[in-house]
Amino acid sequence: MKIRIVLVRPRNPNNIGAAARAMANFGLDDLVVVDPYEPVWRETVAAVGGEKVMSGARGMSLDEALAGCASTVGTTTARRRRVDRSLLILPELPGFLRERLGASGRAAILFGSEKTGLPRAALERCAAWIKIPTTPESPSLNLGQAVAVVAYELSRAGAKR
Repeated sequence: MKIRIVLVRPRNPNNIGAAARAMANFGLDDLVVVDPYEPVWRETVAAVGGEKVMSGARGMSLDEALAGCASTVGTTTARRRRVDRSLLILPELPGFLRERLGASGRAAILFGSEKTGLPRAALERCAAWIKIPTTPESPSLNLGQAVAVVAYELSRAGAKR
């Protein structure tokens, strides 16, 4: 299974860099940034070790980011959202993708902005949503941390670049 990480409307270039670093840590390198905060999104000092991922990162529309992907999954805390998709707990993600993709298909995993998460329009494009198990008192992760946790889980299941 091949994975594309898609950051939708990220605000902080350090978080983009941290996401790139996490991807490099776990063997992923397909990074797309949708509607980033211009002009600074490539100023990613937190990408230590993720420079190669950042150099290949592309800015594009959500439609372009999802082109060629057989399945799309979005991340959400599921708070204040009407859940109208399968809501996967993170450890269920690899099995869900294997069923939908087989060994050679590509999936897009969407992450929202640090402040507001994924917009409804992006969530509606997803076959399922992922919820990373956290405490109710602190339900959302930093963008780089969320990418790291998801990338780790996918790498354990044999995800590829």
